[in-house]
Amino acid sequence: MEEQTMGEIYSHFAEVYQKGSYPEFSKWILGLLPSLLDKFSLPQSGKLLDLACGEGTFLEGMVLSGWQVSGLDQSSAMLRLAEERLKKTGQPFRLIHDDMRNLNFQNEFDLITCWFDSMNYLLDLTDLENVFNRVFRALKPKGGFLFDMNTLYGLFVRWQQQPMYISQEDEDLLEIHIPSCDYEKSEASLRIILFIRDPQTNQWNRWEEIHTQRAYPMNLIQATLEKAGFQVLARLGNLTEQSPALPNSGRVWFIAQKTA
Repeated sequence: MEEQTMGEIYSHFAEVYQKGSYPEFSKWILGLLPSLLDKFSLPQSGKLLDLACGEGTFLEGMVLSGWQVSGLDQSSAMLRLAEERLKKTGQPFRLIHDDMRNLNFQNEFDLITCWFDSMNYLLDLTDLENVFNRVFRALKPKGGFLFDMNTLYGLFVRWQQQPMYISQEDEDLLEIHIPSCDYEKSEASLRIILFIRDPQTNQWNRWEEIHTQRAYPMNLIQATLEKAGFQVLARLGNLTEQSPALPNSGRVWFIAQKTA
């Protein structure tokens, strides 16, 4: 199968994503974010940019909390869903159809976020460096940058625990996940096979997408953030308990600040 862009990857998966349990992750973060911002003395109001904003559940919660929100995503299908969701709030918002590697703002945002291991889709260290540099420029002084990434342990142990499994199944949908990994490249892939019933014809359509992520050592991520100018305030392994990331943490949460 030819390599797919992020926009292509989510062209069929967007609706499935919205209907599944995936948005619950954003709702969970929304519940924990205020205490995190307070604990690390980060802005608790102002202008927010959510990178890889997806179908907009996180943006919806933030705009209803009084934030001025902007969202960026490569997937036009995801942005259509986000627009539908945000229009219902009656609040102003901005959605940007672009690649986070092209981010081009100067001192505009109080808070920038990137959730659900979206940074792991940056498969080259130079791309990660580029995005961190662009985020730094886009933040106001004292602005916060919060994101999570799958760790080496997360991709090479937790992702690989089952050779194949059913993620969702109902009368109109079957979603199958098949993980694999390439240790030499520090990459893991998730092959997602979708069987979706067309309500008009009652026929089943089959779609397939490959989601490839790269795991970076936590120390390298921190060094790259610091090279861009950030102060790393914390790297957490458990967001609920706000406890430090460990070698067997499947996910790491970085809390960083633009101090200059």
